[in-house]
Amino acid sequence: MILGVLSDTHGNLPMMHYAADILTIKLGATHLIHLGDDWEDVEDLDSRGYFVSGVPGLWCDAYRDPHIPRVRLDVFDGLAVAYAHDKKELQSISGRVDLLLSGHTHQSVVDEVGGVPHMNPGHLSRPRGRGQEATFGRVAITEDRFILSIYGLDGEGHVSRTFLRDKSKKGVV
Repeated sequence: MILGVLSDTHGNLPMMHYAADILTIKLGATHLIHLGDDWEDVEDLDSRGYFVSGVPGLWCDAYRDPHIPRVRLDVFDGLAVAYAHDKKELQSISGRVDLLLSGHTHQSVVDEVGGVPHMNPGHLSRPRGRGQEATFGRVAITEDRFILSIYGLDGEGHVSRTFLRDKSKKGVV
């Protein structure tokens, strides 16, 4: 299974659509995760027929709506994925977590938090927001591993890191 990860689109629908098309058409993503700012951008992707889930960002009215979760924990092909706009929100997750996703900083990164793989896909707000190139992420899940990758708008990979799936390990934030 392949997940596409978008964040901080801030209403830049043409750039978001372009990245979503690269993710689904070129890179094989079957599900998109939007990490917030703007919540309405998630609704736009949904209305265009993409399989998408998401969380609101700090600048969204939905972030203050108690009926809309700020943090989600979903399982994709047996991989427990926790995601939020702000990485600090992920501290509220307990139990098994295999992968953490967050946005907010507009800076793409693949690292580990408390021994759990983490990715921030960067931003799609404008070609160079906060001095950072526009980027998005891809999570490729196989039986024995998952690969976290960051891509630019040219569709070329910038960073890629492979993590083995240890089904006996129960990652906890």
